[in-house]
Amino acid sequence: MPYIKELQSISRRILMAIALCMLISTPRVFAASATQKIGVVDYAKIFQQMPETKTAEQTLTTSRNQTNAELGKLQAALQNNIQAYQKAGKQNAVKEKELRTQEENFRKAVADKQGVLSKKEQELITPIRQKIDTAIESIAKKEGYSIIFDKAVRVYGDAEYDITFKVMDQLSIK
Repeated sequence: MPYIKELQSISRRILMAIALCMLISTPRVFAASATQKIGVVDYAKIFQQMPETKTAEQTLTTSRNQTNAELGKLQAALQNNIQAYQKAGKQNAVKEKELRTQEENFRKAVADKQGVLSKKEQELITPIRQKIDTAIESIAKKEGYSIIFDKAVRVYGDAEYDITFKVMDQLSIK
């Protein structure tokens, strides 16, 4: 029992020390945040207007169309084989196994093609995002911004702190 009272006493002292530290440091936190310059940028607008984005979208559309055509052929072949088996009306374990294997191969092909498309999308989009990020960072450093938020996540912001057009100018986007 005496250990419990002693432990409670120590716990109270620790809590008091933490509360005191927080009380003392709070004005400093507010003072530091008052000197920070915060800006916003419409990342989506910049991304959509980048010439590289349009090229990447065209490349992805072409790739998707090719992939859909290839998968369509595989799916049609699978459906034709299933229909032919059903028309035959005979149950054949070997043929059923072949159809299951063909269906599994189709599903694997779909997953593989989606993975390839996803990887290609990342390869095309990552350099565009890096270019935008570099321009934002350059303007932020040049104009003394401590923090830049995306316009999509802000609740309120004065238009004075919007650097979207400065970034677009640096990227030569009209």
